[in-house]
Amino acid sequence: MREDPFAPLAEAYEAWYETPLGAFVIAEEERALRWLLPPGESLLEVGAGTGYWLKRLPYAKKVGLEPSLAMLRVGQKQVPEATWVAGRGEALPFPEKSFDAVLIFTVLEFVEDVERVLLEARRVLRPRGSLVVGILEALSPWAALYRRLGEQGVTPWAQARFLAREDLEGLLGPPEVEGKAVFLAPEAKPPFAEADGAGKRAGNRGALYLGRWR
Repeated sequence: MREDPFAPLAEAYEAWYETPLGAFVIAEEERALRWLLPPGESLLEVGAGTGYWLKRLPYAKKVGLEPSLAMLRVGQKQVPEATWVAGRGEALPFPEKSFDAVLIFTVLEFVEDVERVLLEARRVLRPRGSLVVGILEALSPWAALYRRLGEQGVTPWAQARFLAREDLEGLLGPPEVEGKAVFLAPEAKPPFAEADGAGKRAGNRGALYLGRWR
């Protein structure tokens, strides 16, 4: 069994979102995610972490699956209204056709078998259900930073593998709808909205790529 790279990060995992740059980035990511959200009553988030998205997304029934017990414990405290399940995306402990929507948000970078996780996600979707996948775009400036950190042994990036939009389309086919966010560089200075616009005009790939598939 692999060592849990998120165990030492769990308690302070969301602290970066409170910094000026982190607050801008997460707001842009939330805007993009909400635009893609499908209707429905039930949501499964695979790799729900500390429950940041589960807490914010408008579903009556929310289930968070998380392999890191340290992250799961924090999530249970922060989002007690959700159902929390310890498990891995490669072997979802749910029957077929259980959910209206499945969210996999910047999780494929850390799984052992990307294809298996996607197959399992589709298995538990109801007819006409939606799979929403967000990745840290491999060809973005942010992925370049994370690769560098990984080379230095920094957790959790030492265990990460990055996908590009084209990789995801090769696995799932063309998305029903897609979105992108965070075009500024990691070293950007305020005002961040202007830096983000400049990055987009310069041709940067967004750090976050999102797609929705049925």
